[in-house]
Amino acid sequence: MSAIGIAGGLMAAGTPALAGQATNTVDAKVTVVSGCSLQTSDLMFVAPNPLIGLIIDSSTNLTVKCTPNTDYSIDIDDGAQPQATNKRRMISAGGATIPYNVYFNAARTAVWGKGAGKNFAGNSGTGAAQSIPVYGRVTIAALIPAGGYKDTLTVTLNF
Repeated sequence: MSAIGIAGGLMAAGTPALAGQATNTVDAKVTVVSGCSLQTSDLMFVAPNPLIGLIIDSSTNLTVKCTPNTDYSIDIDDGAQPQATNKRRMISAGGATIPYNVYFNAARTAVWGKGAGKNFAGNSGTGAAQSIPVYGRVTIAALIPAGGYKDTLTVTLNF
């Protein structure tokens, strides 16, 4: 080997290697999924006695909690023993019935049902629990047998 080759090899070995550098990026991402929860409580009517022409009003609240900016609507079906569309009725163990209905407003003029125009719509979640009143009315037009009366309504939260 020549002196030049050895000297060149020593120079290369003695020269520090340049450190390389490469860069890239990492995106931080999250997808917030719309979500809601619904809590209900019973709608309890208290009848003082079975008088003819008795109107009994009651109310309860639904509690809805949705992620912020999540649009939602609430449907309430016709119950387990409807007579016709939005004509709900409670029934006793003996088969006697009491008609009633549920409403959006305290004046009890807007019947709560299912679908556009009948449901509670146009709402948006805030992340906090929102209390939504449900107003009920029983109209007893005749004497009814004493006893317990019941119906089951299905409340659906659409989001």
